[in-house]
Amino acid sequence: MLRTRTSMVWMLVALIVEAPSLGLVGQSAYAAPPGEIEKSYITPGAVVAVTAYPHRVLTSPEAALYPVEILSAAGKQEFGIDPLDVAQVLAIIEAPVEGPPGFGVVFRLNKPIQLDTLKVPPSLPVVAIELDGRKYLQSENPMTPSFFMPDDQTLIVATDAFLKKMLTNQKNPVEGPLSKLVARANDPSDVVVVAVLEPVRPMLVAAIAPAPLPPPLQGVKRLPELIDAAKVNLSITKTPGASLMLLASTEEDAEELDALLQNLLDTGRDLALNQILNEIKGDDPIELASARYAERMTRHMFDIFRPQRNGRVLHVSYENEGSAQVATIGVLVALLLPAVQAAREAARRMSSSNNLKQITLAMHNHHEVYKKLPAPASFDENGKPLLSWRVHLLPFLDQRELYDQFHLNEPWDSQHNKTLIGSIPSVYRNPSGVAPPPMANYLLPRGAGSIFEGKDGPSFRQITDGLSNTLLVLEVNDDASVIWTKPGDLSFNAENPLAGLGTSHPGGFNAALADGSVHFIPATIDAAMFLRMLMMSDGEPTGF
Repeated sequence: MLRTRTSMVWMLVALIVEAPSLGLVGQSAYAAPPGEIEKSYITPGAVVAVTAYPHRVLTSPEAALYPVEILSAAGKQEFGIDPLDVAQVLAIIEAPVEGPPGFGVVFRLNKPIQLDTLKVPPSLPVVAIELDGRKYLQSENPMTPSFFMPDDQTLIVATDAFLKKMLTNQKNPVEGPLSKLVARANDPSDVVVVAVLEPVRPMLVAAIAPAPLPPPLQGVKRLPELIDAAKVNLSITKTPGASLMLLASTEEDAEELDALLQNLLDTGRDLALNQILNEIKGDDPIELASARYAERMTRHMFDIFRPQRNGRVLHVSYENEGSAQVATIGVLVALLLPAVQAAREAARRMSSSNNLKQITLAMHNHHEVYKKLPAPASFDENGKPLLSWRVHLLPFLDQRELYDQFHLNEPWDSQHNKTLIGSIPSVYRNPSGVAPPPMANYLLPRGAGSIFEGKDGPSFRQITDGLSNTLLVLEVNDDASVIWTKPGDLSFNAENPLAGLGTSHPGGFNAALADGSVHFIPATIDAAMFLRMLMMSDGEPTGF
């Protein structure tokens, strides 16, 4: 049940902005056709009316695959009414004036029932009294619904005050802006939503005004000022499809509204396309083809919803028939592709995390054997760097055969050792990276106060801030990666300790602590905190 003005406002916004022409021309026919709900239940102050035909939809060939049996059983068990016996539903919302908004629903049934057969939930306490000579289940709470049947095939569920207002208007009809539009529309669609904005325009404007929208979407705040009424049609039977019509106050407003909606669609399309492009990692042919398909279908989807303007009316329609059904499936697939790409990236990130765990485990095994961590590089007698720690860690990564092929007394770029550059183990590469295969993405942090400040690897006892508080290996950006055999790591400085980090994955990068645990560090981490995590003995352990 709607309880506040704010909820009423946002419901109207949803109806106007999100739902899928206005039949505004014709004679007012206030009396309902035989067997239909009388439009006179729509009060003069009503702002939204929703009409639906459950029996028609649920018994149609188009609903053959719907869980109709479940709906039928649930309706009878929970409410005492079979949804298949509901011929028509009319839901009405009235604008709040001094109190909460009025809300009521009228059900037209295919066969007579007694009010006593209705199953009222225990959470809605009611008392049985009489109204107009018929039994009336009056709510004990003015905010919860009462139940009344003016005849054996019509059930009204509404708050007490609004229910009585609906009955009064049904007996002595007074047309309002909404009831006139509903009567003139005379629409055969399975679901029809009609809304008028004039009575609630000040509330809509006030509700949207403070919304923190980005500059490209600021135009949304103009919508309530430009639209007088809206109508949504949804057809499930016969020719499935949907349509939306917006009625502007003037032709000038309609022209501005058209331009605004076109701009919003362009913005939405561009945001969607940028998201698709941002999800692309590497040059995998399937991923690139998926991105091209997603881009094509995204453009098609946004083109479908381009409004057409005729005078004061803007119209969008979509028929889901034949090739359109194929297009719909294509659009749905395109919408799922970003999720698929995100799942693939999540898998790559996990794989990268596992790489770091293998590397740190190998370092721990190295420490177990040599009582210290590996040195950042090996050096000749003149102090010239020869080979990276990544080469010397190979025996602890089950890569002894590759390790034995290196000439350990020669530099990484010697004639012989250069032939092994292309043999980089996959454990040294970030699966999300796009750097060429010889490049390694896992580097040691090197700088004043870090574990690998000097030429030699320290022992664990020298890391006085604690193994679980000190960074050991970092996953660097592709542009900071190095040839895996080359002595070279990530040198940092206190002014910008995050240089070379932060884009390995969307939102951040992986890093391994000296205790062997791996964590995902957001790119937005405070630089001062990150710097303390690089220090091994500064007396300011951060904890993770």
